[in-house]
Amino acid sequence: MQIKNKNKICLLIPSLQSGGMERVMSELAAYFCSKEEYEVHLVLYGLTREIFYPIPETIIVHKPIFEFDNSKRTWNTFKTLWFLRQKIKKVQPDTILSFGELWNNFVLLATLGLKFPVFVSDRCQPDKRWGRIQEILRNKLYPNAAGVICQTETARKIFQKMFHNEN
Repeated sequence: MQIKNKNKICLLIPSLQSGGMERVMSELAAYFCSKEEYEVHLVLYGLTREIFYPIPETIIVHKPIFEFDNSKRTWNTFKTLWFLRQKIKKVQPDTILSFGELWNNFVLLATLGLKFPVFVSDRCQPDKRWGRIQEILRNKLYPNAAGVICQTETARKIFQKMFHNEN
């Protein structure tokens, strides 16, 4: 009898504290866990990395072992990028899903040059300005995403126009 390998899904979000995108991510994680064909990895990499919403016991949770120290913000940011990159390389996911408008750039930067498809969920107004650095990163990195998940058809059209990404 041959055992079929499960598809690995890597869900990336700063934390599962009590917020809207966190609730949606916890529901998606539960949905994927309910399907026998998926192995679900949840990577929490933000400042708090807490879990507020219930998640199934079968989810494999990954968190950095270090506390994020704001007094060493630059160093800790690089450590977090390195953690994400190494964790993703170790998991070898078939698909990556990232949540968080400001965090998606971070994930796309951490996965730059890796061959894993990254889908980013952008749940706010797509043409909202987040500041110069975020805009530069988004303009350079979003076209590398395997797809952008939008909440509305209008948002999808704006993203296609901005980033020339058909997915």
